[in-house]
Amino acid sequence: VPCCAMLSAAARTPQLRRAATTALSRSSTRVLRTSAAPRADDQASSTGMKLTFTVPAVAIYQDLPVEMVILPGIDGFFGAMPSHVPTISELKPGVVSIQETAGGPLTKYFVPGGFASIGTDSKLRVSALEAATIDELDVDAVKTGLAQYQAAYASATDDKAKAEAEIGVEVYQAMSYAISEG
Repeated sequence: VPCCAMLSAAARTPQLRRAATTALSRSSTRVLRTSAAPRADDQASSTGMKLTFTVPAVAIYQDLPVEMVILPGIDGFFGAMPSHVPTISELKPGVVSIQETAGGPLTKYFVPGGFASIGTDSKLRVSALEAATIDELDVDAVKTGLAQYQAAYASATDDKAKAEAEIGVEVYQAMSYAISEG
């Protein structure tokens, strides 16, 4: 989206058009070079992936080997496994599911959002402001919170209040879904 916005703004003047084209061509070149030239130490990463999952002041997982992690990306859920293409993703409210061993159980954490990045070294870094296991979510508190934010949204009189309430509704709906899916 930012690139499209930059191009539409660039169409207004020749100077902006040149600047936008130059910036886009530089970033495209960097991406192509990075993806076309894997480092030699990437071979070692194909044997496993290491996860660091943090919230402020504590690491839930610190550089621990895992088989797979399923993440609630802003564009939809995606799985990260060893040798995953390098990615940076904003996380939406949802469940981070971690499988430590092949065929093992999934450990699930609810996050209200955050960021995830995986590099060519198969190290996955997940950062969130909060994380709770699904068992720690209180069904009644979630229902109450959802009702409060829905009421706040319905009665909002300005854009800021409406946006804040909408975020609350989204988070509480995601929590409710996480509880129902277990």
